[in-house]
Amino acid sequence: MSHHAPSRYQGDDARDSSPLDQLGPASNHHHATPYDDDEVMDDEEVNDSGTEDYESLFGSDDDDEEGDDDTEAIESDDDEEEVDGDRQGGTGEQPPQPSSRGDSAEGGAKELLGQQADMRKRILTIQKDTSISPAEKAKKIQELMSNNWNTKQKAQTSRAALASNKLENKRIDFDLVTDHDKVKTFHDKDAGILGCKHYQRSAKLQAHCCGKWYTCRFCHDEVSDHNIVRNLTTTMMCMYCHAVQPAGQECINTACGRRVAKYYCKECKLWDDDPRKNIYHCYDCGICRIGKGLGQDYFHCKKCNVCMAISLMGRHKCIERNLESDCPICGEYMFTSTTTVIFMPCGHCIHYKCHQEYIQTSYQCPTCFKSLADMTEYFRRIDAMLSQHHMPPEYANTQSFVYCNDCEKKSYAKFHFLYHKCGHCEGYNTKVLHTLERRPEEVTKMRGGEGVATQQVAMGTAGP
Repeated sequence: MSHHAPSRYQGDDARDSSPLDQLGPASNHHHATPYDDDEVMDDEEVNDSGTEDYESLFGSDDDDEEGDDDTEAIESDDDEEEVDGDRQGGTGEQPPQPSSRGDSAEGGAKELLGQQADMRKRILTIQKDTSISPAEKAKKIQELMSNNWNTKQKAQTSRAALASNKLENKRIDFDLVTDHDKVKTFHDKDAGILGCKHYQRSAKLQAHCCGKWYTCRFCHDEVSDHNIVRNLTTTMMCMYCHAVQPAGQECINTACGRRVAKYYCKECKLWDDDPRKNIYHCYDCGICRIGKGLGQDYFHCKKCNVCMAISLMGRHKCIERNLESDCPICGEYMFTSTTTVIFMPCGHCIHYKCHQEYIQTSYQCPTCFKSLADMTEYFRRIDAMLSQHHMPPEYANTQSFVYCNDCEKKSYAKFHFLYHKCGHCEGYNTKVLHTLERRPEEVTKMRGGEGVATQQVAMGTAGP
């Protein structure tokens, strides 16, 4: 049978409540730093922002404009990660509490519900159409329901077709530098800050794959049918003097000698000239992160294999190589994800945006099914509701043997269509293992509170 963790109450007494109401301020959720990039959807940075209720577990590499001062940012890539430049509007949204960001998440949920309602109407219209056969109806409904997926697939396949820089047209002579290659690009043209929309820097890099010059790998990837592998970059061009030279922090042209970036990482081939950022390279992670450095504001957890805020040293739940897994909702690989990742109280990871949508209908961790917050009040309301709504008489002697996802113990519970109470922790976050009929005297004995454990032993299933 399915997991009995109801997303909404049944009956008048519980109609105004939902699991989301009981999540409250998510003070026990750990706010992992975002892998976020609103402009480049490959895998760049993490918004340097946090929330009052989520603790930053590891840095991100976006600006500080939208977040608290005590959270950091990182950036990730397909192969490795590096700190990114100035992205606006990262993903440091607030948890589902009274805040503008909470309102934004609620608005997104309402929009999703509206889309689902529209989908149902369109399906009903097809079903009521008497002019087409049942087979044709099924075909139309299938096409309607798969339309979004097909659209996404077409968008992905169209990138190669629309790319202006195709690998098949790569330069034969990598030493060739055109006048177009020498044109300066700006992060902020009005302020005279060199770079691109992704970074502040005064150097261009030569793509190892096609030999062409771009301000950053994202500028390359946006117009190409292939991607740069950043650590294969070996050559740069100073935008001040146009001297082509090995990748480095300072121009080696003696007539110039200017520094092209405040920060340069020879491992990640990352240049960043943003004076507001502190950046360090973590050799265990294999990436650069926003922060003062290991032992100062971050530490690297060997078991989790990620940098975390130093305040969490010794008091976070370790799960081996935790981030090296797929989001349980969208399936995206989280270690190189560009979307904010958080750690739930049970220790499992999930995208923040996926989490915000998911908790609209469920209070369980989608990986281990443990409750995402203290659900005591929620369960108390279920108790009150069940006291007023009784099962039909024919189920009076029916019992369910259940497993509790929270306390990890098994017990018997009175059969119900939706709710089965754990005999140990008295929660309703349970799943039914099997259902059986009992003699009236056995049911009376169990309701008297006698020996849940002995009943389990008799069944040969004591313990979790």
